Amino acid sequence: MTPARRRSHVAERGQSVARADRQAGRMGQRLSLPTAVALRNTALRLAPSRVTVGTILRHVDRTPPRPG
Repeated sequence: MTPARRRSHVAERGQSVARADRQAGRMGQRLSLPTAVALRNTALRLAPSRVTVGTILRHVDRTPPRPG
């Protein structure tokens, strides 16, 4: 991988992480109404664990590009 391509890959990954962070913020981290909080928590509890874990690991568990 050329140095320019590597920089591009790193920038794309950073943008992806930032986008996921904004989406997580929209999931209701700042909810204040008890009913809204309960609804959000119930939806997250009912979501299949493989989906929620996959969403988290998409940005944490990665294999870096091979040098060369």
